[in-house]
Amino acid sequence: MKKLLGTSIAAIALIATLSAAVAPDRSVRLHFALSKSSPEAGATVTSPSEIRLWFTQEPQEGTTQIRLIEAEEIGVHVMDVAQDADDPTSFYIELHGTLPAGTYTVSWRGMGDDGHVVRDSFEFTVSAQ
Repeated sequence: MKKLLGTSIAAIALIATLSAAVAPDRSVRLHFALSKSSPEAGATVTSPSEIRLWFTQEPQEGTTQIRLIEAEEIGVHVMDVAQDADDPTSFYIELHGTLPAGTYTVSWRGMGDDGHVVRDSFEFTVSAQ
């Protein structure tokens, strides 16, 4: 029994070691995507002063766009997109004034190092103040 237990433990250790050695590097396979945002998707917040997005990798220069779309696409706000000086994966737009209560859509696009353009959107809600 002791010999069988020792063999099993050795086999498990060998399998774990081999699995780690042949596992693909996830950072190499990671495609350009949105990592997180502020406000977060689906959140209810007071009127934010900016919309900030973090990506899984630094987008190619000049390819990032962020648009804020009011409920029912009544108005689309296109502002200058700025890159965070301390974090090249973070981009933001500054909002001037207070957003009225309602649901907003953040629409974004960017291009990763593989050359593919990625587009997506998410919603957040501004609560009555």
